[in-house]
This record gives sequence, C-alpha cells and structure tokens, in this order.
Amino acid sequence: MIAVLVKVTVVWALALTVVWSLRRGSAAMRHLVCAVALAASALMPLVLLVPQKLEVLRVPLVVSAATAARVSASSWRMGPVLFGLWCLGALLVLMRIGVGLWRVGVVRRRAVRLGTNGTVPVLEASVAVPVAVGLFRPAILLPAGAAEWPGAYREAALRHEAAHIGRFDLWTNLLTHLVCAMYWFHPLMWAVARRLREEQELACDDVAVVSGTAPEVYAESLVAAARFLRPNANTSLIGCHMVTNKSLQNRIARLVDVTLPRLSSTTALRRVALASAAAALCVGLVTAQAPTPEKTPSGETVYRVGKGVTAPRVASKVEPEYTEEAKDAKIAGTVMLSVVISPDGIAHEISVVKGLDAGLDFKAVEAVQKWRFEPSTLDGVAVPVRAQIEINFKLK
Repeated sequence: MIAVLVKVTVVWALALTVVWSLRRGSAAMRHLVCAVALAASALMPLVLLVPQKLEVLRVPLVVSAATAARVSASSWRMGPVLFGLWCLGALLVLMRIGVGLWRVGVVRRRAVRLGTNGTVPVLEASVAVPVAVGLFRPAILLPAGAAEWPGAYREAALRHEAAHIGRFDLWTNLLTHLVCAMYWFHPLMWAVARRLREEQELACDDVAVVSGTAPEVYAESLVAAARFLRPNANTSLIGCHMVTNKSLQNRIARLVDVTLPRLSSTTALRRVALASAAAALCVGLVTAQAPTPEKTPSGETVYRVGKGVTAPRVASKVEPEYTEEAKDAKIAGTVMLSVVISPDGIAHEISVVKGLDAGLDFKAVEAVQKWRFEPSTLDGVAVPVRAQIEINFKLK
C-alpha cells in the first residue's frame, strides 16, 4: 500500500506541475490532465490484487513429545487501527455522495418542466443556481423564477450546463468523488480534485462564449446567477453548478482576457490525454523496477525478496514443542508466520498468517523468536526483509 501511495503522490504532483505550465493554454486541456491523473490513481490500487511474492522458509518438524503451555494475548498492532480509520473516512465520503445523489432524485421529482434544450429537459427546481444533473438521464435544473430571466442570461446558463453534459463532466465528477473516497486522507488529492472542478467550469465558460454568447453578456449572466447564491447556499447536489461562492471573481477576470485560448482541437486534446496516461504508466513502471520498501508500524523500512534483495537463510533454529492439548487432539498441520528479519539476523514483527491451533501457533512464534538467520542483502549491504516462515507440525 505504501508503494501505491508513493505512485499516486508522484502522479498528482506531476499533474499539478503540468497544469501550472499550461496556465496560458485552454481550460479544457488542463481539465483533461487532472482527469487522467485521477483516473490513473483510481486504477493504481489494482496492483494490490496481484499476489506479492514473499520468501517462504519451510521448516519441517517431526515431534513426538511436547510440554503444555499457555498462550499469551496477541500484541496490539497499528495496521488494523489504520485500516479502520481509512474505512471510516471512506464511508463518510461515500455517504456524502449517496446523500447528494438522493437529493438529486428528490429535487428532480418535484421540479416543473419548462421545456428542452436540444434533447435535454430543462426543469425549474428548488436549486440556488443552474445545475446539470443525471448520469443516465441528464437534465438542466434552473432556479425558481428563471423563466423570467432576460433571454440572453437564460441562454448563457443553458449553454454552460449543456456544455457540462456534452463534455461528460457528470461522469468525471463521479470519478472524482470516488477517488476522494479512496484517498480522503491525502491533501494532494484534494488539490487535484479542486483544480479539476475549477478548470471544468472555465472550460464550459469557454464553450458558452465560443457558441455565440458575448463575453460581457456572459459575465453579466454569471453575476445575475450569483445573486441567487446566498453565502450558505446549499450546493450539495451531485452535479455541475454554474456558480459557486469561490469561483465568480476569477471566472469574470478570465472572460475579459481576450489573449487566452478558448478551445483546443480534438487532436491536441488526444495528444495531451495520451501523454498524461503515458506519464502515469511510466511512474508505475519505473517504481516497479527498484526494490519497494515498506514501513512497519514501528517506523522501520523493510524490503521484500527480489529485485536485487537476496533471501534470508536459517542459521540456527529451535524446534517448537507440541502442547499436550494438541497432542491429545492429534492436531497436525502447518503454521504460517509473517516476520521481519532484521540485519542482525533476528526475527521480529512476528504475526500468524495461517493458524493451526492456539497453543501450536504460540509455540511456533515462541520458537522463531529464538532463531538466528543469515540476513538478506541489497548491493552487499544487510537490510531488513519481510518473509514468511512455514512450520509443519507432524505427529510421529
């Protein structure tokens, strides 16, 4: 998981850097860079589905006598706690998404149909500003009283929201919400998501202006729409809002800048998308070539066998004992332990991956704590490594 976080951090940092370098380019191009970065980060965790090879040390034991022992309680570990916190944060974000989608349905059912914009229905609803909603059945929601707006203002709003639908921004926003749920704890992800939404609105402003709305008229329509947006206006609907409390000033300033490009050609956008996807792929491939360290709950950096890291070997071992209970019950089988073997040849961070019997599990851990290993090396230097120890208990 640490490797995935490193990769997505690099991808997001590259995306923000590229977006900054394209500040004099079109908003559509910058939006595309952010979208590709978020899509790549959504796919990065798929590498966790690929089984990671751990060096397995198989130590067969044939035991005919044993002594009884009590099993101590397992030590408290940070991993489950962190996973629980991540689940809680992800659940809260997903609940927010669910509430937003539910509110879209409620508001849409109560809306009054005003007409259509092409094939998209236009509805008067209890919304603060014009908003495009609906993934499979898109619609444009206008605030109450929008039918009385001047024709130029209403046309500007419709062109803006239609641009969102035509650009598939509703689907892009859903992807962004899901990525936010996955990486809610990462500030760089929120920076990319915020920048994507900003560029999304600018790109739709450009489409509205290019389609025939004069920049000054469009700016006036933004101000007119903002009059309905109270400081605490509810914009929790999952959709594309024409105006927010934070976007108005920058958007108007950009509208009067005649030197900025409004649109990019399909060929240019395709090239940007391919280049962004190739950069994300290269990040994954380059980091995959080097040994990937991980952090243990204690903060120690450990490696896995492979990519130049040699396997540890058992130098001396103490055979675990059978408990009387296991012997009487004729319990036999395998105990699989996960360990970190430090450069001094001692195993620690021992946990049971596959248990057999509580008493035998404890005896296996107790014995491995006394083992000594020839440590793993990387470029001739001893390094801590994570491995698995397979102990086969057999009754003789």
